[in-house]
Amino acid sequence: MATSIPILPNMEEMGITILYQDHYLLIVNKPAGMVIHPTYKHTDGGTMWDALLRHLAAQEPEQWNPPELADDPAWARAPLEIQNMLRERRRAQILQEEGLLPRPCLVHRLDKDTSGVVALARTESSRTHLVHQFHDHTIVKSYLAVVEPGSPDWTRPRAPLSVAFPHNGQVLAHFPTSFIQELAPDTEFLIDGPLWRDPDDRRRCVVIEGGQEARTQVRVLAHEASRSLLEVRPVTGRTHQIRAHLAALGQAIVGDPVYREPQPSDLVLGRQFLHARSLTLRHYVDNRVMTFTAPLTADLLAWLERYFPAAQPCVV
Repeated sequence: MATSIPILPNMEEMGITILYQDHYLLIVNKPAGMVIHPTYKHTDGGTMWDALLRHLAAQEPEQWNPPELADDPAWARAPLEIQNMLRERRRAQILQEEGLLPRPCLVHRLDKDTSGVVALARTESSRTHLVHQFHDHTIVKSYLAVVEPGSPDWTRPRAPLSVAFPHNGQVLAHFPTSFIQELAPDTEFLIDGPLWRDPDDRRRCVVIEGGQEARTQVRVLAHEASRSLLEVRPVTGRTHQIRAHLAALGQAIVGDPVYREPQPSDLVLGRQFLHARSLTLRHYVDNRVMTFTAPLTADLLAWLERYFPAAQPCVV
């Protein structure tokens, strides 16, 4: 008896859109509820990575060849066979660095229930260029988050945590859990506290002694009742950084199933209100600055209309 081969969904059916593609870069808008990369728990071909590979395999082969370069003047006196060997060696190196990788390379990730912009490198040179930018903290990742007081007790800092305000130089080490709701719109601050896996449950992260350095920039956009809309820019890139840092301040992201005590409105939303709205980086070829933006998703817009109408002018 023949075994049926499952028909895997395509990009459109999975809600994945490509925001930008060239020889060096692939920028994708990931939907919420989707795992980025296969793991031992996700081997059914339903990850974003699987869908991208199927999509790229279906495209026409790219017509790209290494540039024809003039010989190095130092080769002029070498025998012809040596000159040919040097040309082939240089061509092979260019192909390795500038040719398409067998598969694009993810240079950062989003949590399963976070939607928005994800970048992949398509050549080794582009990958190296992006990795250096992440290392130097020059890539700007901007998220939208809605928070309100309500994080569990286990999220409280177990190491020094500070909040610094660049506009007046003030630094706070102690703050009420509702202090964000007391800040005027456009106020910016920096959260600084080391993050690592919670010894009591390694599926979550906490501010803890011996953790990795973690810094998160925050700008207040709007308030309504006890809720606040924030623009959040992680300076470092730690696991669950935004969720864990905000929870350590006593502020939980609406709909977060881990870092927040459940509320009725979470059931309506069905996932955390965290969206990777934009990504700004420098392109490998000419180092020009490029910004890629993912519109706020329909479920988040509908939730705002019902529960946080004051925030809508900030997200259009």
